[in-house]
Amino acid sequence: MIAALFPIAALLGVLVCTHRSLGLGFVAVFAVGYFHGVIRANYLGPYTTFLFDFGLLGLYLGFFFGRPAESAGIWKTPLGIWISVLIAWPALLVMIPINDYLVQLVALRATVWFLPAMLVASRLRATDLKAMSRGLAILNSVALAVGVYLYVNGVESLYPENAVTQIIYMSKDVGGEGFYRIPSTFLSGHAYGGTMLFTLPFLLDRLFGRGADPIDRGLMAAGVVAALGGILMCAARQPAVVFVLCALIVWAVTRFNLAVGAVAVSLAAGTILYASTDERLQRITTLEDTELVSDRMRNSANASFLQLLVDYPLGAGMGSSVGTSIPFFLADRAPDAIGLENEYSRILIDQGLVGLGLWLVFILWLLRRPPPLRLGVPWGLGMMLMFALCLTNWATAFIGAGTLSSIPASVLLLVQMGVLIQARTLTRTAKT
Repeated sequence: MIAALFPIAALLGVLVCTHRSLGLGFVAVFAVGYFHGVIRANYLGPYTTFLFDFGLLGLYLGFFFGRPAESAGIWKTPLGIWISVLIAWPALLVMIPINDYLVQLVALRATVWFLPAMLVASRLRATDLKAMSRGLAILNSVALAVGVYLYVNGVESLYPENAVTQIIYMSKDVGGEGFYRIPSTFLSGHAYGGTMLFTLPFLLDRLFGRGADPIDRGLMAAGVVAALGGILMCAARQPAVVFVLCALIVWAVTRFNLAVGAVAVSLAAGTILYASTDERLQRITTLEDTELVSDRMRNSANASFLQLLVDYPLGAGMGSSVGTSIPFFLADRAPDAIGLENEYSRILIDQGLVGLGLWLVFILWLLRRPPPLRLGVPWGLGMMLMFALCLTNWATAFIGAGTLSSIPASVLLLVQMGVLIQARTLTRTAKT
């Protein structure tokens, strides 16, 4: 019965916070996402499996029914129409009885359930973004503290070995003695590192942008240090690579602004210096092994994808793809996974060429041009960072799955996509 209380508490807590402010509502959702993994691992069962989903339900109820002035007409906006289309197609496919209905419904989780968060985020104001930055800085610091605890005492001290934690216990490839990757409060090192990465645009803007007081800057600095420490401790390579690529894109988009370049170099130098103190923080150096990298690329994005296009133009049924997070209690109903460890492969296998085409056109529409170069205004730097992160993330989504199913990193990504749409809309309105 205790496990059943977690989703109820998540729904009610997020609902109350959203009623107070939209920014606080998102902070509550992220808090549920941060602790979702450790709660699921220790309270195994169907209730905790959908803990984060109930948190999002609280956000949606609080926004669409509790804030009518802000939500009015939102589905008629260009973004609202796009979200409706991206939801409608898989919702139609799930009615086709190819796989077990429960499996197909679970597949809607990343395909549909997370998407309205992008729409809600398009109504965020500067004060909401400030509240979110403060909340994320605190959450990052807590995650770092738990990560250090696991680093010293081992993942066994917090995570029992069971069906939910299999990926944690399979990831014993760090350092010469084979240490585990550190998941902190999440269900994998990748989820930990990805979440830390997606907090950086919020934190770095408040740290280096305009309008923050010294106390805020101190809190943001702690959040940034915690994020970079988490990216190293999680021992997942992709967040580190994306971080470097983002820094390069932001520097280029800002026309090689000296201040932006200095910040990027300082963060990179500090991270490298810290990593040099312990072999367990240096798994990123395996990228020097060109054969290993090329093999990893071939496993995720190669000629097999073209074969998948030929073999499954209509998809193979919702829940059939590699990367679909099927709960352990439905494992006996799940079909054999098809495809590559590749987000575009996942979309193709589940939704066919139509679904893949819709997503590609939507991404191009969203990222067709960077936001206006306005580093001197509040959230100008943050917008640049969000654009670079979204662009890099989707450009590298052919390496690894989980772009739309990681908790809470996927919602952090969708929030930034919604904020970028809002910024572009406001700029267009100002010009007219």
